[in-house]
Amino acid sequence: MRLETCIRKGLRLKAHRVREVRQEGGTLIAEIERIEGRPLTCGTCSRRVRRIHSRRPRRQWQDLRVRDQTLLLAYSPCRVFCPACGPRVEHLPWTARWQRITNALSLALARLSRELSWKKTASHYGVNWKTVSAAVKDAVERGLRRRRWKPLRVIGIDEVSRSKGQRYLTLVYDLERSRLVWIGENRDADTMRRFFDWLGRGGLARS
Repeated sequence: MRLETCIRKGLRLKAHRVREVRQEGGTLIAEIERIEGRPLTCGTCSRRVRRIHSRRPRRQWQDLRVRDQTLLLAYSPCRVFCPACGPRVEHLPWTARWQRITNALSLALARLSRELSWKKTASHYGVNWKTVSAAVKDAVERGLRRRRWKPLRVIGIDEVSRSKGQRYLTLVYDLERSRLVWIGENRDADTMRRFFDWLGRGGLARS
């Protein structure tokens, strides 16, 4: 099976295809293109749209490695003309909005960070601290959206240094269920106020 086909199937592309994969130094570049005639998805309302408004500049996203070689996806996103939203950048099935890595790499970072430190996780995949932090935050938020919540009775608060220069993240845990429930920037009183604002009155158990 051709590498282009493997990447296409791995990304589960429907309206796009991998035109070619070329090597530049120790990096693989997969050029992605839109399949003419197939509808795209509005990045705001998820409506299926065929009308193209314009194209955005070419971008790259880091994906999982292929035989220890870094893989980058390259594509010029379309701005679709959505009947409901107007001109909007299309939804890209391989990544989340504003991200520079793929969903698959983001998930891999979040999983490995459960076993290794964030610094070692970043080094293993060749990314920086901010990328690992964002991947963990996205995984937590995605899990929270899917989770059936029970009111919190006992919480634990921890802090981790995210980079040099005394920059910290505050982590809040549900100690009864051994779950991470929230991540916030900094480690001060305003950070905890943001947590309780996010949690709301319904999130606390009543005695």
